[in-house]
This record gives sequence, C-alpha cells and structure tokens, in this order.
Amino acid sequence: MNEPKQFAGTDEQIKEKASAPILDNFFPRSTGVTLRRGKARYATLEDEALDVGALFTYNDGSQERLFAANNTTIYDISSVVFAEPQDIGTEDGDILGDGLGNTFGWNSTEGLAIADNFTSDDWSVVQFATTGGIYLVGVNGADDGFLYDGTRLYPLVDGGTYQLDYDAKLADFTRGETVTGGTSGATATIWRIEDNGDGTGSLFLTGLTGNFTNDEQITDGMGGDATADGTESVAAPGVSFGSLTSADMSFVWAYKNRLYFCQKNSLSAWYLAVDSIGGTATEFPMGGVFSNGGELVFGQRWSLESGGDGGLSEQNIFVTTEGEVAIYQGLSPDEAATWSLVGIYRIGAPLGKRAYIRGGGDLAIATTVGLVPLSKAIALDVTALNAATVSYRIADAWTDAVTFRGAENWQCMVWPEKKMAVIALPNMIGSDDPVMFVTNTETGAWGRYTNWQGLCMAVYGGQLYFGSPGGRVYQAEAGGLDDGETYSGAVAPLFDDMGFGPGIKVGKVARARVRASTKIVDRIDVLTDFDITLPPAPDATPIFASNEWGSGVWGTSVWDSPAPNVINQTWRSAGNIGYALSPCYQVTSGAPAALDVELIDFELAYTTAEAVT
Repeated sequence: MNEPKQFAGTDEQIKEKASAPILDNFFPRSTGVTLRRGKARYATLEDEALDVGALFTYNDGSQERLFAANNTTIYDISSVVFAEPQDIGTEDGDILGDGLGNTFGWNSTEGLAIADNFTSDDWSVVQFATTGGIYLVGVNGADDGFLYDGTRLYPLVDGGTYQLDYDAKLADFTRGETVTGGTSGATATIWRIEDNGDGTGSLFLTGLTGNFTNDEQITDGMGGDATADGTESVAAPGVSFGSLTSADMSFVWAYKNRLYFCQKNSLSAWYLAVDSIGGTATEFPMGGVFSNGGELVFGQRWSLESGGDGGLSEQNIFVTTEGEVAIYQGLSPDEAATWSLVGIYRIGAPLGKRAYIRGGGDLAIATTVGLVPLSKAIALDVTALNAATVSYRIADAWTDAVTFRGAENWQCMVWPEKKMAVIALPNMIGSDDPVMFVTNTETGAWGRYTNWQGLCMAVYGGQLYFGSPGGRVYQAEAGGLDDGETYSGAVAPLFDDMGFGPGIKVGKVARARVRASTKIVDRIDVLTDFDITLPPAPDATPIFASNEWGSGVWGTSVWDSPAPNVINQTWRSAGNIGYALSPCYQVTSGAPAALDVELIDFELAYTTAEAVT
C-alpha cells in the first residue's frame, strides 16, 4: 500500500491552468478554497412578472443610494423594510381582503418608485461631478434618459425640466396632460406632480412654450385647476442631440470632465461641453475609423500610467460590436491640436455593454476570446490574445459559455471588499441553469457559482447585490441558504497518475483537511480517468450556533462571540479504480447560519497494480 498522496493544494493547483476540473460554489483563497455563503433576498420589485435589469448607485459623500430598475420603473431601494411581498391570511390559508378583490398585506417596494413609464431596463449610468453638484446620468437607447441630482430624478430632454408651484387647487392635475396658463397662454407637459395635500404643490414640466405668470389660473385637459404660485424655474437643464433625442443614446461615460454618449445602432458618439450636464451635444462620427463596421457598444477612459512625458496618459476608448477598439488621446474632438487617434486594435467581440471591469487604469473586457486586458490588446494580435487573457486558466469553460450561453448581456463587476471579480453569464440557451464565474483578484484563481443568476450587479455599502428574474434583488454571500434553499459545493483537483501512468491505481482511503464553524457532514469520493461526473451531494450539515441571531438563548448565549474554529480531518473509505485519480470533496449548506467551510488540502492512500511487460 502506497503512502498517502497529499493534494496540498487546492491552493497550489488552482494557480495552474485549468487546475481544478470542478470548483463549484467554492471561492479560491490564498490558503485554500472556501464554500461560498448564500444569497439573501434583499428586495422584490412590485411587478414580479418583470426582471430586474439594472442596479446602480449614487454616492456624494454624505449619502449613498441604491437603485433598481425593471422594464417600466426605477426604484430607490437604499432602505427596504420587507424583502418579500406578503399577503395576510388565516391559519387555514385563507387570504384576508375587503371583498372587492383587494387583499391585506404589503409589497416589498411599495412607495419606492421614483420614475416610471419606461419601456426598457437596459440602463447605462454614470456618476458625474460638476461645479454645480454631483449627478447620475442614465440612458437606455429606448426612452428619454434621466438626470438624478441627489433628490429627484428628471428626464434628460431638449429644453429641460421646469418647476411651477401652485396653490388654491380646485381639482387634481393629471400626468402627461398639457397645462395652460389662463393669462399668459404658456403651455407645457406635466411630467411629475408633487401635491402637498393642502391645496398646494408643484408641477414639473417639459416642453415649455412661453412663460407662466404669478397668480394666473392654470388648468389641464382633464380638469386640473389651480393658481400659479410664482413663475416657472429651471429644475434640470436640457440636452439637445440635434434631430435625435436622449432616447437614441445607448451608453454614457465620462472622460476629462465631459459626458460622452454612444448613439444606438450607429458608429457615432456625442459629447457635451466641459463640466456640463446640459446644453447642445456635438456628434463625433466614427464610420470612417472602424474598417469592420458594426456599431458602438460602449466607451470608457483608460490609461496605463498616470502620465508624464513619453508615457501614456488617460485615453478615451470606443468599442464596437465587431471587437475593434479605437483609442484617442487629448482633451476632446473640439481640440484639434491635442486630439489624436492613438490606434485601432482588435480584442474579439465584446459580450455586452456592461461586460468589462476596471483594474487601476486598465480595463479588462469580456469578449469571445476571453477576458482581455486592453493593455495586452495593444501589444498582441487578436489571434495571440487567448494566452494573455485574464481568463486563460478557464479558457475552455469560457469558450463553452460563449458557445452555449450566447455572446450578449454578460455582466462584470469587481467586489473590492472581497477581492473578487464576478462574471455573470446568461442562462444556457433553452434551459434554466444560472452560473457565475468568480475570480480572486489577488491570485487570479477561478471558480464557479451555481444557482446565482445576475442580470445586473452593483456594490453598495461594501456588499454585492444582483438583480434576477421575478423582480428579485439579492445580497450575495449572505447566510447559509440560497433564498431559503440548500446548496452544495464540490471540489476536485487535477487528475494525477501518481507518477506511474501505465499502472492501475486502487483508491483505499482519503481525507480532506477542513476548517469550519462546526463538525461537518461531508462526502469524499475518488474520481477516475478524467470522468468528472459527481456522485450525489451529502445531506446538509445541521448548525446549532447558540450565538446566531434568532437562535441564541437570552441570558446564556454570548452576543457576537466568535464561531468555533473546528478542524475536520477524518479518514474515509474512498475506493475506486483507474489510471488517474482525483479526490472529490462535497458539502451541503442548509441552515440560516453560514457554514464557512474552508478546504485546506486532500490526502489519498492507494495501491498500484504491477505493470505487465
């Protein structure tokens, strides 16, 4: 019987290309691999028939806010009381109501909508600071964009938005109607109504013609009637795109204190004046720049160094659907003396307009070739990029994902607090099998999270949130359940012929050295000859943590006492026969408290058959 073979290395092996044929629901760390925590429902948007297609944040130093959007509505979900909607019923399961079809209960995001009447959730949003304040600017290529000033969200329209206060209200106004001044003859479209409930309030107007006068009667086409309390004032500036509107813009970003926009279905970009959120945008046509055609997907600022003579300072990049990147240097296209084309490079077709991550000044773009650092693309031909991609260690898995999951709507996000980058993939074509790729930003090791479908992602308050179908927003790595359901993790390192390829090996016993918060119910098997079919996962480990919130005993449990650091290292029978072996470890999390399992290494004892000559 051979001495035990130690696979110390879940850490060492994950540093090799394709090091772990199976690393599901474990995150690679510097000392081992750790079972991920669960996903906890954070909010449920009111229309559960619609998916959550966008998450974005606002932070001006004094406040941080989180927004979620579906196809019709944008919600401020910075603070949500109830994660799920609930109807109130009896013990027999009968739902209580008023007899008119209305039930008693609550919605998760009732009253949190800040704008509606949209037709798309494909928002591109950038935070932009000017001398006048800090703003969010968003476009989706289908509806009028928006401008958020930290208090209200306004439409991004030509002519801007005006506020007209009123008093002595006789009848309610109606959104979308035209309000007319009885004396001035001024007209405008009512975009929003803020009624104080005491006969006073404010109308927010677009498409203003003329000027309202103080104390004149104002009415709309549905009978709304009040008295103007002053004249209109500018609430938000307007943006003009010539014969186009902000609904024709599909992406927005900032470069050298200017806002830039991608025009949908075209190779034209538009830009505003310096330090401006309004005014007349200027077109920058790029049809003659890109030889392969297509359309602009996104743009971003990019740099290799902070600047200096002879060095690369901040650049402005434009990326097309055909995988071409144009890099410009200078202040703006208005400044002919400084604005110049650095070069055009091929990176492979990008996998969506949110399929990139930033590392320092560099950008890594998710493409059909892999996760390509732009710093590598400027030095290598596209045919040689594969080996230089950040995703090279999972090259085969990446290629399969592009082939079987499609090459659109991939989502990428860096979670700095966890030293993690997340790539959320579309579902397998024709099936429901949500998957995310995760990588340790320090070691470059990769893993795979299953049962997490991220249609969009955002980091808010140091935590990662992702939007999913059914109006659901989840907090990542929270608790020990996936929205109330159990989940399993599996690890199998590289197959090893134990230094003797011609001989059959017979597995005897194996053990996994595991650090956890409790004694673990797990399973250890031996896989053979590159067959990665997993046996059934073990039952969930019961957790009896006296200091877990909701489980502790008052007067006995210690608040916030540390979980025990338990080492699990029991030898198990692990019989299987093959030329190459790989020990396989599985564990299931099924309690509200996190299991926090860290797999440190494997040991396997086996015998080898004699070679016949």
